[in-house]
Amino acid sequence: MAELAHDDVTVVVPAYNAAETIERTLRSITSQSEGSPRLLVIDDASTDETATLAAQLGAAVLAGGGAGPGGARNIGIRNTVTPLIAFCDADDEWTESRLIDDLDHFRVSPDTDILLGTSRYETDDPALLDGHNFDNDDRCALIPHFGAATIRTDVFARVGTIDSGRRNYEDYEFFQRARDLGATIVEHARVAQVRHLIATSASHRHPASPHDLLAVLRESVQRRRTSDGTT
Repeated sequence: MAELAHDDVTVVVPAYNAAETIERTLRSITSQSEGSPRLLVIDDASTDETATLAAQLGAAVLAGGGAGPGGARNIGIRNTVTPLIAFCDADDEWTESRLIDDLDHFRVSPDTDILLGTSRYETDDPALLDGHNFDNDDRCALIPHFGAATIRTDVFARVGTIDSGRRNYEDYEFFQRARDLGATIVEHARVAQVRHLIATSASHRHPASPHDLLAVLRESVQRRRTSDGTT
């Protein structure tokens, strides 16, 4: 395999009316010490200057047509030609050594399919932290979140793309499905992204319920039973 470089990674950024935050988000990605990965913003029918600002900052921009976060990510997946793909929500940030740390891992561990890091949470409104469980006092958590993962692009051909029909837990569903179908997932404690919790984000406009997670777990159990030949 050829040596991986910064432009072997495409970062897909689903964005909806993110004009106030997208410059911060994209600059956190383009300022990586290893060099800038390819940037692909999926503008999901924004009515503000999101698409214009993203293009001015050097990103390729595609229209999402109101597909929602999962559908927008799938558009990005279908339009990615690099061997590695990563994601970042349009109001979050990458940590400064994210790219070089991830590339170093894939360079020495070519059998890894998905590299999943830790997320740190920040907010100006402590009430938005309700319901979140953290691993330490720095409000960090190692959870299945697309923004904390770098993935071999061919994984999606093997396990399928994101279930865009889900309003919540589409991250959990994808990672569980990938694990059930044999993808190698490596977790690490390094902070890969900073999540900025704001009241207008999709996750707070459409809060998850325990029933959503239970549905993901039931599907996983059934998938494994089918794989084992049991009912």
